[in-house]
Amino acid sequence: MWLRVLLLLVVLGDVTCQIDKTQIRALKKLLKGMDSGVIATCNIAFFSKLSTFDEADEGCKNFDIGTGRAEKGNLVTVETDSKNDELKLLLESVYPEKEQPKSKWTETKWVWAGLRKTKNNKSKKKSKYNTEDWEWADGTHPIDFYKWLRHQPDGNNYKFGKKGCDEKPRCFQNQMRINHKGQWDDTYKFKTHPYACDYQGKYILAAEKKTWEDAKEACSAAGLHLAKVRSQAEVGEIRAAIEFFLGAADPGWRVWDNNNWIWVGGTDEEEEGVWKWLDGELVETWDVPWRPPNPDSAAYLPKGKPQNALAISRWGQFDDSFANQRSRKRPFACQCPGS
Repeated sequence: MWLRVLLLLVVLGDVTCQIDKTQIRALKKLLKGMDSGVIATCNIAFFSKLSTFDEADEGCKNFDIGTGRAEKGNLVTVETDSKNDELKLLLESVYPEKEQPKSKWTETKWVWAGLRKTKNNKSKKKSKYNTEDWEWADGTHPIDFYKWLRHQPDGNNYKFGKKGCDEKPRCFQNQMRINHKGQWDDTYKFKTHPYACDYQGKYILAAEKKTWEDAKEACSAAGLHLAKVRSQAEVGEIRAAIEFFLGAADPGWRVWDNNNWIWVGGTDEEEEGVWKWLDGELVETWDVPWRPPNPDSAAYLPKGKPQNALAISRWGQFDDSFANQRSRKRPFACQCPGS
């Protein structure tokens, strides 16, 4: 079943940025009114649905990682403190710890991650922890970074039918989960928790319609910027993101229906006819697919209302339009700085 996904994008990786609760709240506000199955950073898509490990694993494999090329994902790889902190903040955002039952083993106090035991994983006896037994999706092992709870992993096992065990002859603790404190634990795959996938996209689509000026401010307030589309490949990527976030177009919409057009970060306000992204980079460094006869701002100049804001259609054409006119409130696309 297709699930509309809401992604909250922040700057990570090579760009230094501390994610905190204030920024998470700002990002949620940005996406007011959207159906939410997930919140995420540029690195992580966090699914709130409680799932067994196998369901979570399959969910990530069926999740487009966000590049627009239908590449499939995997349960999240957590190899740094920053990503571990990021994941626990997302868990706290979706399932605040103070609102959960007191037991530390409550299902909503944990999130599935992608570490699993692939060697010595059928032992009935507890064995000493060996990093080579545990593996991420890319085949690496948690040699230099891990956050196991004290005395974990402990490698317990249950006989079939005991405490929910649904595997014959036994269930083993060969999967890893992470709690609100960022601590790791080994557990059984029949347990149900929210889960997180690795994400590699760069666009976020906001469904709430705004003028171009207001859209620019909304992206900025969340630490993002109105999107840049700099090649035919990125046209394909943002078109995929539009449908992914906003759903399919209604066949009954007319061409110029505001639902068919998405604000991006181009403007020629500084110099008429010279289109630039908000960071000053020229827009027309490639064969921009304008919708003829656009850009046609000159036709409106006598009325004192130049069309100096850039929008892209659901089918991939560009148009110049009014930046601050009530009749031109549209969805908009934000992007992570550095992406």
